[in-house]
Amino acid sequence: MSQPTVAIVLTGAAARGAFQAGALSRIAPALERQGLRPSIYLGTSAGAINAALWGSYAHLPAEVAAERVLALWRSMDRKNVYTHPALSLIRDGLRILPGSLLGVGNGLDSLLDTRPLAHTAQESLDTDQIAANVASGAVDAVGVAATRIPPATGKLPTPGDPMDRWHISHTHSVVFLDTTLDASAVADPDRAVRVAPTTIEAAHVLASAAIPVAFPAVEVQSPADYAGWYVDGGVRLNAPLRPAVALGADHLVVIAAHATRYPARTPHLPGDKPDLADSAAMTLHSILADRVIEDLKALRTRNRWLSQGITPTSESGREYHHVALLEISPKPGSLAQLATDVLRSKGRNWWRESDSLALGRLLRGVGAGPGQQELLSYTFFDDEYFSAQIELGIAAADTALAGDWD
Repeated sequence: MSQPTVAIVLTGAAARGAFQAGALSRIAPALERQGLRPSIYLGTSAGAINAALWGSYAHLPAEVAAERVLALWRSMDRKNVYTHPALSLIRDGLRILPGSLLGVGNGLDSLLDTRPLAHTAQESLDTDQIAANVASGAVDAVGVAATRIPPATGKLPTPGDPMDRWHISHTHSVVFLDTTLDASAVADPDRAVRVAPTTIEAAHVLASAAIPVAFPAVEVQSPADYAGWYVDGGVRLNAPLRPAVALGADHLVVIAAHATRYPARTPHLPGDKPDLADSAAMTLHSILADRVIEDLKALRTRNRWLSQGITPTSESGREYHHVALLEISPKPGSLAQLATDVLRSKGRNWWRESDSLALGRLLRGVGAGPGQQELLSYTFFDDEYFSAQIELGIAAADTALAGDWD
């Protein structure tokens, strides 16, 4: 009897990626001891970083790989991701003024300067080893999802110009995938999801993690058919669940940075008027969490049909198969509270912590409630916060391992 195919799917997480790293450091060794070594790693945004890291360490025992991934996350800080916000503010002011006062220039491409993240990726991510591991069979597939920005002319249309020459409304998702498996069913035209067979490069991972507005879009040059500008994959495909199933996974581990089930119905109570942070946090959560929750619900429904002797098929006629499911996610509000607690502990050294305190003041300016804390948990790139997240991830993984596959 052949060994089950185990896939790890890591959702978009922004600054919550250390939670995933902590959870995976517990899950992967436990599965390896059970004879269920993961052979597929797919991720989006910070999940793409974790997927690529584990893909590069697939030739090592899971315990060793876990130690290396955790060491990297514990060493990470704001300085490894973007330059000091004060420097970005000066840069942005010099670029905004010509456009505002003189009507010249191209405007801003992002709020933050993420050249340090590109440097970190080049130093820490061994993409050659990912390719070698896929080729040798140490891992069967490594993939990252990004969102393609349609090309635009950069100028307003003139009378008579066709709208599709400059309009930017229709984006699509691309899964950059290095695999020896049959990937013919990975693309999903109904959801505008395409697959780009390729060796994974740093540009693919950086594109997947390019948080819109905050981070600049990333140019991808290969494969040539998919060259262009990309932003965070979480905009459209926050959890590449369907690609994992299409690659043949029959055991699926989903490690999310947010709740993976809707809360129980609660009574409608009057509350304060939502502030800007509350509205932004709600929008962010809807983009990142709701589609994942619905996809997981659909997967559980198909499993239930199969257990009842019903064999559903896709629109292409492909028969679905049973997929054992294990979900790991933080408790609602836990990472928001953790980020708030860590930030409150800052301030002993104003200059050393000035970037963290400036972020806190900025977010406090747009809200003072739960929404502000939620936004902080996604944007707070801090070593103390990362270390605390790792511990939460480990605890969540232990809880999941104590239960059964769904």
